Amino acid sequence: MAEEKKNKQDKPADKAAPEKTEKAAPEKMDAAKPAENAEKPKKKRDPAMIKKLKYGGVATAITCVVVAVVILLNVLVSRLVERYPLKVDLTDNGMFEISEQTETYLKDLDKDVNFTVLMSENSFETNGITFKMISEMLNRYTQYSDKIHLTYADPTANPDVVSRYQKSYAGTLAESDIIVSDANDDTKMRVVKLSSLVSYDQQRNTYNFVGEQNLTAALLYVTDANPISVAVLATGNGSPIYNTSNNYSVGMFSSLLASNGYDVEVIDIYTDTLDPEKFDLAVLPAPVNDLTPSAIEMITTFLYNDGQYNKNMVYFADFTQGDTPNVDEMLSTWGIEVTKNMALEGNSSAAQQITLTVGTAAVPAVTIADETYSEGMINTTLPIVAPLCRPINLLWESTTSGITTSVLQTSDTVYLSEMGKSTEEADKTPAGKQTVMAVTSRKQMIDNVQHGSSIMVIGSMMVADYAVLQNASYNNATFLVNAVNVMTGKTNSVVISGKTIEEPTVAITTNQAIGLMVFVFMIPMVIIIVGIVVIARRKNR
Repeated sequence: MAEEKKNKQDKPADKAAPEKTEKAAPEKMDAAKPAENAEKPKKKRDPAMIKKLKYGGVATAITCVVVAVVILLNVLVSRLVERYPLKVDLTDNGMFEISEQTETYLKDLDKDVNFTVLMSENSFETNGITFKMISEMLNRYTQYSDKIHLTYADPTANPDVVSRYQKSYAGTLAESDIIVSDANDDTKMRVVKLSSLVSYDQQRNTYNFVGEQNLTAALLYVTDANPISVAVLATGNGSPIYNTSNNYSVGMFSSLLASNGYDVEVIDIYTDTLDPEKFDLAVLPAPVNDLTPSAIEMITTFLYNDGQYNKNMVYFADFTQGDTPNVDEMLSTWGIEVTKNMALEGNSSAAQQITLTVGTAAVPAVTIADETYSEGMINTTLPIVAPLCRPINLLWESTTSGITTSVLQTSDTVYLSEMGKSTEEADKTPAGKQTVMAVTSRKQMIDNVQHGSSIMVIGSMMVADYAVLQNASYNNATFLVNAVNVMTGKTNSVVISGKTIEEPTVAITTNQAIGLMVFVFMIPMVIIIVGIVVIARRKNR
């Protein structure tokens, strides 16, 4: 009993223990938890990390800005180079440049002109050095004048372009042709063939690029409101009327006129007609044999022009000619006599040692006797040479019939050698100044307006020798064109020298070399040094 009572007393005690334990556990758990409103401890930031993030962000921002500026500059410079002539040609002979004369003409251009190349632009630019030179030149044209509109058109993919211009062109248009036309009148156009942009110099065994001459000539023709038409009386019954040794000179003088905006056509003096309605200027290149009376009558009728005058002629005499009494008689009625001698320089220090198509020779340098015919020339200081010229006598200076003017004269140290005889037989006594180029004019008043015709007489075909006219060291080409311009009243012309085609080589001046060193080496080195200094300073902070 006692033991049973004891057990009964023990049970409540056993129950009480767990109850206390259950109540105590939650209190301990709550105590272990942090108070809900208690502030969380702040983590300390690493100053080095903050500094690193700060400079890294700035560096990234600067990099982004620099990249953006470089891209914008690249785009801007590309556009500027396309629009303005900012490229620098460092080749020896300026193969990709255009002349100052063409630049000036382009800047003053006030008429819209289309240049249409019958080939895709990519094919044209990558088809060799000649194509590249033409492409660069055409780009220059557009950069110097917003009146020039350049278009490339593949004739296969764009047959309509070919059809458009074929209507006004007598020949056949082909791939690589360059069509220069009035933007407002397709009928006024010139087609420049690729083959005409390169000429071969037999003496130097080189090819000359004459692209600028022909392209600018086409431009001059298209923009000239009243182009002057020229008839070159080069043949008689199908054969050349001049000595074959003058073949290059005749061709060169014709090309010189054509490249300066004259509309040149070769005609036969016996089978064709020198029509005053069609032609404004005739060229008679040193006929070896005398002309027939009917040919002389045709020339006289042309110059008289039914009393209206306003027609002109260039006559070349030459030491290769035989007797020409009919030609001489015609000239005498205009107050001109061409002698049977040649003017040779007796003073070796005054002679010009030049290269002609027939070889090297010491020839007289001449002076401009009438500055009227040099007006408009940019440079009159370069020498003009007169190889083997026949002196010209002025039969009268001024009469009621007209006026004769000496244009070019030799020095007073020249001596005369009779044609057909060896120069060794000549009397080398100085003969005094000799006229080797003259102009004779006849004028009259019609309805209170002066009208006139003129003949320009030149003592030798070699004044227009191929090698001389191509040589930029002499003023022959420029003076001849300028003199003909003055005689005919033509105002727009550009005389341009050819360029030898060769593999491009870079030839730079000292100043250009210094400039390249600054941009290629010095500026990058300065940037690198500044970068190193900035990095070093950042590491030491």
